[in-house]
Parts: sequence; structure tokens; C-alpha cells
Amino acid sequence: MTVRTRITLFIAGAGFISSLLFSIIVFYELVEQPFDLLDRVLQEEAHLVTRMNVTKQGELASRFPDAIYQTADRYWIEIYEQDTHKMLFQSSQAKSVKLPPVRPGFSAIARASVPQRLIRTDQNGDRGATFRIKTFLIELDGRLFVVQIAKSIEHLEEEIWELVFGIAAGLIFSTLVLCAISRFMAGKILQPIGRMNDLVQDISEKNLDQRVPAGEGRDEFNELARTINRMLDRLQYSFTRQRNFLFDTSHELKTPLTTMRLAVDQIDTASRENLPSLVRDNLLRLNTQVLRMDRLVKDLLSLSALETLTSIDATPVQITELLSSLAGEYQFLTEARNITMDIHLPEGLVIHGDGEKLRRAFSNLLDNAVKYNIDGGRIELTGDSTADKLTVTIFNTGPGVAEAEIPRVFDQFFRVEKSRSLQHGGSGLGLAIVKRIIELHGGKIKFESRQGAWTRVTVSLPV
Repeated sequence: MTVRTRITLFIAGAGFISSLLFSIIVFYELVEQPFDLLDRVLQEEAHLVTRMNVTKQGELASRFPDAIYQTADRYWIEIYEQDTHKMLFQSSQAKSVKLPPVRPGFSAIARASVPQRLIRTDQNGDRGATFRIKTFLIELDGRLFVVQIAKSIEHLEEEIWELVFGIAAGLIFSTLVLCAISRFMAGKILQPIGRMNDLVQDISEKNLDQRVPAGEGRDEFNELARTINRMLDRLQYSFTRQRNFLFDTSHELKTPLTTMRLAVDQIDTASRENLPSLVRDNLLRLNTQVLRMDRLVKDLLSLSALETLTSIDATPVQITELLSSLAGEYQFLTEARNITMDIHLPEGLVIHGDGEKLRRAFSNLLDNAVKYNIDGGRIELTGDSTADKLTVTIFNTGPGVAEAEIPRVFDQFFRVEKSRSLQHGGSGLGLAIVKRIIELHGGKIKFESRQGAWTRVTVSLPV
């Protein structure tokens, strides 16, 4: 999950929780107000009906019969005496609808089955209706009366549900809007990080002199840019010192190694027959190691020179002729070990590049294909081209490389088997040189192998 997504979810979640709490408070207040108003209306109606039916009951009932029955028809009303529990009055709704008793001074909401003739509904037959019930203790003429009164709240219930749906829809809509706004703002806030990321991705050991632009402000992004630049300064300094050290060391070793090789050759040529066998063997070992060190120094110098290059002088290179010539040079070695070399090179394979460097790269690959092969093995050299690239594949039988070690074969000084590399005089720099040459030409190199069976190297170069 990206940082932008996490920021968006965090802001949207915080906004949703805040809106939800606010909506709950508003909903409670909006719902409580109509119930308070309804309770006051029920209280007034309870007192009115009680006075009309209890105080001088017969006189009032005959004087105001219409008012009494109009009130009673709109409400569920029961009036009884507290001490004797004698029922004094019961409205028509109370006779037809059974509601649970409620203690005086309390209110409740109950649902009951109500005949269609007593309450207006859109359905036919009996149906359930919700009532708000309130019980009052009323004192008249020194007597206490319990009045339980209720009224249908079907319309109020519908309005409450509409309010719930409205609040829910508002929450969903506001959350979606908040998500969109927070994602946009998160993108704006993180935009400097994206630019830094693009710049840092383009920086490698070949262009460590590039830096991330940092503003004059003291915010976190500018501080991060300065920290990255300081890190790049240290890396550039370390890479430069390492490269200079290798170059200077290789250069300084070149002259004494050449002197040692010439001296060993002169001693071996002048007095080989007069030297004891032990001395001759040691002299031979010394000559082998001097030659190996001389090759190592040359490889170090070549790799150092290649790493400092950023471009090449491209000229047309006849790849078919170059590879055919290299195959002819290695024919003596392949015949000595009875290795079969199959060559499949179409005519006219041409690219623009540095011929000497490409010759060095393919020579290293063919040299490995011969060295790390088996007697009586096989080498396949194949070339192919399309409209945009040229592909050269070198396949050889042999011990191969373990799958876990394949990603490291192009590392400097890496050897699959040190004993085998020392036997063949390997320095661990050959494939590193090959990779750098191919990269300078804008190409790619792929190494595949199966341990104990074969190895295949594929080079792709842009036409």
C-alpha cells in the first residue's frame, strides 16, 4: 500500500468517525424533540379528558359530549382510580387495542395490532402500529387517578427512518468526497517525494555527480533532499577513491610484473638445463603465477578504463566477420579437447559500435565456453537479427552454474568454483568486463545455466 493511499485512508477514516459522532448527536437531538413535544401533548390531553370525565362527571358528559368523543377517538385512553383500580373511562381505541401497562410517570413505545377502522393506513385489514405510551398520576378533588394515554406514531416513525437514511446517505457522500479531496491533497503533499524518487532512480555509479535539488526552506522534504545529497557525496567520494586505488595499484604493478616476467624468461632460457629439477619446477610455478598476475593487472586496468567511459565512438562493425574470426582463433583449442563447435551466423550482421571492445567481449565469452567445457563437448555459436536488435547466443556443455549463483556471475572477482578458476587462470573479472562493454553499447546480456549440463549466454545489441 502506497503512502498516498495510507494518508487518504487515514484522513477519510478520521473524517468519517468525526462525522459519525456528530451525526449521532444531531440525530439524538432531532428525535428527542418530537417525542418531548408529543409527551407534552399527551399530558395536556390526559388532564383535559380527566377533568371532563371525572369532575362532576354526569353534568360535563351531557354538556360536552362531542368534545369528549372527538378527543377520545384520536387517542388510546384509560382512566382508573388509583386506590380501587376501578376503570372510570376507556376510549374506543383502548377497547380494541391491547397495550401493556406503564407505571405512572414513565413512558414507553410499544407495537400492537390495530383495526383498519381505528387508524389510517395504506394497508387493508389488521396491521401493526407503533404507539407512544405515557402514564400520568392526576389529582382532582382530593382523589388520585391514573391516566394511561397513547398515540400512534406511524408518521413520526416514517420520518425518523427517512432521517436515518438521509444521515447515512450524507455520511457516505461526505466520506467519498473526503476521500477524493484527501487523495488529491496527499498527492500534492507527496509530489516532492515523487520528484526525488525519479531523480534518485536515475543516479547510479556512472553518474554519481548528479544531485537532488533542495530548496531554501527548512521543511522535511528539503531536509530529506539535503540528507540524500550528503549521502551521494560520500558514495561518490568512496567510489572515486576505490576506482583510483584500483587504477593506480594496477598501473604500479604493471612495470614490476613485466620486469619479473622478463627475468624469469631469461633465467629459464639461459640455464634451464643446468638447474636442478626442484628449482626448475619452482621456476615454472613462478612463471605461471607471474603470468596470472599480469593478466589480472591487465583486466583491472581494462575494467577501470571501461568504468570511466560514458559513451563510445560508434562505427559500423561486421559482427559476422568478427565472430567467424574469433571462432577460427579458438579452433586449435577446441580440436585439442575434441570439442565440436557449431556456427550458425547469417551473412551481413552489422551494428554500430566499438569493434575492439566487442571483440574483447565475445572473446571472453568464447574463452569461457572452451575453458569450462568437457572433453568431447559441444559449443554452439548462433547469430540472429531483427529490425531493431541483433542477438548472439553462445551455448556450451559443461559443469554449468548453480541456480543460486547465477545472479552473481557478473560481479567483480566472483568465481563459481575457486579451485576450478585458479586451474584455468581465471580472475573473476571476465564477465564483469563483458557486461560493461555490452552496457556501453546499449545492449543487454543474459546468463542461463543448468548445473552439471550446460551454460548459455545471450547478448542483445541494438541495431
